[in-house]
Amino acid sequence: MPSSFSTPRYTKSNLPTKQCATCGRPFAWRKKWSQCWDEVKYCGEKCRRNRLASATDGAPSA
Repeated sequence: MPSSFSTPRYTKSNLPTKQCATCGRPFAWRKKWSQCWDEVKYCGEKCRRNRLASATDGAPSA
């Protein structure tokens, strides 16, 4: 059997990264985000929740 594979082997330094919209820290691609990587904005659930809470608290009341 040949040792070369048709799929590329990814290392942590080889993965695409983004910056979190809440905390600004960089985070790397995860397998669970493979289908929706373009839509991912937050590094985790905590940042997603905090972003939603700060957006509703800062809204001016009419």
